[in-house]
Amino acid sequence: MSQPRTLSDFPNPRRKVPAFARRLIKGLAALAILAVVGLAILLALLWREHSTEITLPAPTGHFAAGRTTYTLVNNAQTDELAPCSGAKRELVVWIWYPSAAATSAAAVEYLPAPWRSACAQYSGVLMSEFFTRDLSLVRPHSTSDPEVSPEQRSYPVVIMRAGGGALTTDFTTLAEDLASHGYIVVGFDAPYRTSIVVFPDKRIVTRPPAYDPENLQGDQADRLINRLLPMWTSDTKFVVSQLEQMNAADPSGKFTGRLDMQRLGMFGHSFGGATALQFCHDDPR
Repeated sequence: MSQPRTLSDFPNPRRKVPAFARRLIKGLAALAILAVVGLAILLALLWREHSTEITLPAPTGHFAAGRTTYTLVNNAQTDELAPCSGAKRELVVWIWYPSAAATSAAAVEYLPAPWRSACAQYSGVLMSEFFTRDLSLVRPHSTSDPEVSPEQRSYPVVIMRAGGGALTTDFTTLAEDLASHGYIVVGFDAPYRTSIVVFPDKRIVTRPPAYDPENLQGDQADRLINRLLPMWTSDTKFVVSQLEQMNAADPSGKFTGRLDMQRLGMFGHSFGGATALQFCHDDPR
């Protein structure tokens, strides 16, 4: 009959693990702990940056800056990129301008709340909460819809074209600075060209990935760019024509006779720059 086995009869698992393997396991465990701690610190720093209030650089001119918005519909042009046939081109137009220094107008939001909400949904919770700034805490210098400064009879007009997908308000600092030097700065967001557009009636239009040249390569990207450029240029021509009508008889009265359309300039960023160049080539204005 066999003798009962004791604990010493079983193999010690520590004897089966080489010393270098034990050191490796300990090292990996330490690295894992460091990674978790590092990630926690990174997220804390990102959250702090996300939730910190920031004031944009102050305009350098002597005029105060005002901002107003319009929605324009081009009934003469259908939107080729819209999913439903026959849809007309609609644009959200942002205007920065020299305003009277003494005004009771409220400060504008960098980006209105409906736009912020839509952008958060578009970019996702992780991106909007950790990898971008809380735009409600960004402080611009414009006031909302004040009167145009009476210092001059009229002011030169500058059309500002954002790059593909970018929002016009991304260039707020530049627009405010130009307005402070006596320019009326006009930019606009276009559905299916701008990454996201929010209309006053709460409609939200996002740009499909198929209309983003950065998602395409080679000939496909070239074909899309060649298709989009005439559309962007056409939108710009329409806005300039609307400004001419506004200068003749603005329904609100704000800009009647205040736009010096004989001194019209234009600039743009990236694809907006290409649009500005194409407009200047095509349009004698």
